[in-house]
Amino acid sequence: MIPASNEPWSVVSAVLDGHDATVRFGEWLGRACVDGDVLALCGPLAAGKTTLAQGLARGLEVPPAQRVRSPTFALCNEYPGRLPVLHADLYRLEAAEEAEDLGFREQVGSHGVAIIEWADRFPEILPLHSLWLRLDHDGERRRLRVWLGAEDGDSRWVARLPAPGVDVEWSRGTELAPWEQASSY
Repeated sequence: MIPASNEPWSVVSAVLDGHDATVRFGEWLGRACVDGDVLALCGPLAAGKTTLAQGLARGLEVPPAQRVRSPTFALCNEYPGRLPVLHADLYRLEAAEEAEDLGFREQVGSHGVAIIEWADRFPEILPLHSLWLRLDHDGERRRLRVWLGAEDGDSRWVARLPAPGVDVEWSRGTELAPWEQASSY
């Protein structure tokens, strides 16, 4: 459960140069994932959440023949890989109780890697160790912001994020976390 604080959280940000850079970043992060990781994706429509999920799946060695699609209508897709991948989308849910009724809490964060699109709709159902990623449109590019989690977030994730390089130049700051920002759904 996410604590309410209304205090700025530590955030790192980068600008990704479009679709291919978003896939590459996701692939890198997928290779760094370990059992029990939860990646909470948020951002406006068409900001690249599913593109990032496709890169994550590639990095988690989901077979190339397995097409990774947005689970908006299915609510949840599962894929085999180096670790089992649970890919969920909370966009169509009306209340957190719906996710609870589907057994969401039992499936997320206990085994494999969970990738949750529209996670900011119901942050209270995600584990504290979730890595929060927000994508926003920035012309042809995407602005990526990463909140490192409330439960030992810095120590759990910071060493696993990609080092600055060709695709990613990090900057660090503080700002309200996605679950504390006003939403416009």
